[in-house]
Amino acid sequence: MALLEASGISVAFGGRRAVDKADLTAERGQISGLIGPNGAGKTTMFNALCGLQRTEAGEVRLDGELISDLRPYQRARKGLGRTFQRLETFNLLTVRENVLAGAEFRNRWAGDDADAGLVAAQLIEELSLGDVADERVDGLPTGRARLVEVGRALAGRPRVLLLDEPSSGLNDAETDELAAVLRRLADDGLAVLMVEHDMGLVMGTCDLIHVLDFGEIIAVGDPAVVQADGRVQRAYLGDGGSAAKSTAASHPRIDADLRSPVPMLEVRGLYAGYGDFDVLEDVSFSVADGEVFVLFGPNGAGKTTTLDVIAGLLPASRGTVELCGHNVTGADVSALARAGVCMVPEGRGVFPNLTVAENLWMATHSGADRSRIEEITYSRFPVLSKLRTQLAGTLSGGEQQMLAMARALSTDPALLILDELSMGLAPLIVRDIYERVAEIAAGGVSILVVEQFAHDVLDVADTAAIMLNGSIRRIGSPSDIAEELEAAYLSGATT
Repeated sequence: MALLEASGISVAFGGRRAVDKADLTAERGQISGLIGPNGAGKTTMFNALCGLQRTEAGEVRLDGELISDLRPYQRARKGLGRTFQRLETFNLLTVRENVLAGAEFRNRWAGDDADAGLVAAQLIEELSLGDVADERVDGLPTGRARLVEVGRALAGRPRVLLLDEPSSGLNDAETDELAAVLRRLADDGLAVLMVEHDMGLVMGTCDLIHVLDFGEIIAVGDPAVVQADGRVQRAYLGDGGSAAKSTAASHPRIDADLRSPVPMLEVRGLYAGYGDFDVLEDVSFSVADGEVFVLFGPNGAGKTTTLDVIAGLLPASRGTVELCGHNVTGADVSALARAGVCMVPEGRGVFPNLTVAENLWMATHSGADRSRIEEITYSRFPVLSKLRTQLAGTLSGGEQQMLAMARALSTDPALLILDELSMGLAPLIVRDIYERVAEIAAGGVSILVVEQFAHDVLDVADTAAIMLNGSIRRIGSPSDIAEELEAAYLSGATT
């Protein structure tokens, strides 16, 4: 019997099923992974396991005992420990005090007289935090603060430890140390279950991997089995079916000889991050006019951070961003928008309580006429003309994505930035969306795309790049990049 066993777990948000009849186990002495593309339902599944998310169906058992009806704190007392995707530490306390808090709370409810100070000291040493033990957590780099959270969870002496993105913010050396710590913990009998974007860590550390896609478990096995599974490859890379193969040819682009010698966008030596957490390191690439440039990479590679810097949402610490040869590094969002930069963010960014038409009218600040905006939009996206009076929040995911793109195009952009268009959408809808992208590029708009659903966007791309751990590792033709994507996504490496 598995130490932790979840069966038939279902979670719905409104009409959308985020987790659908999912089964999952974690064994004593093993490290298990839960992976999947963006929006697959991984964190929702974790929340269901520890009681933070109400389930529609299914049950959770810990060492054979049904715990589905227990509150989160009761599950924790039974032996279910947890860290979070977003760092949850006591920032005004020291490292020692954070870990000690976990040990003290455990002693109080368990009636244990163990020396909490000794427990905390041992964990601090095991996590290589001794040199900062008496420093406040808010003064630590993100990677080390992440280890503090792991230490506090371990201080509660869990039987099962759930880790949500534990390597986020860790450098390579810290990630290697984390892997060694997790292996020692598993060897001592702990069951470890982690959601993780770092495929090098997952494939190199996990004994068993569950793969979640659109809320369903599509594969279970050891790393080699999962990497070779066609369903997993399609979940991360897309289908690449014949329906999309002729897209680029049917929408010819600007001839390379006719393109301006000055790139529409040029990024040189870009560095950026959040606080003390460095994300981007020496990122450089360019996008020509009328070109579709695609930036690939697994979760946490730095793709969205790159887009945020280009769009003026995040400052660069070093490097330059040029638009048509003009240095726009550090320009504010409104100035970049007036210069022709428009971004469709991850999650679409439509106004759910406004109608389709009202969402489109939001672009009239640029001086465009409302009727003209609607005319152009409905010629590009005919399905929206039948929905003009419908609230955007009631549209399907594909319709919302079309609306977000239509609103962006209403500003007549020179550079269109698209972040994860395919997230949460069915493959046929994704192909239809990228058919529209090809049409837009054929009209001369430069397009920078961040995408994980690789095959469909490769069919419309002119140039592609792979980003890993904040750096561009490879730039080349779509066909060249396609050969390396599986390794990048499912093992965290490129050739």
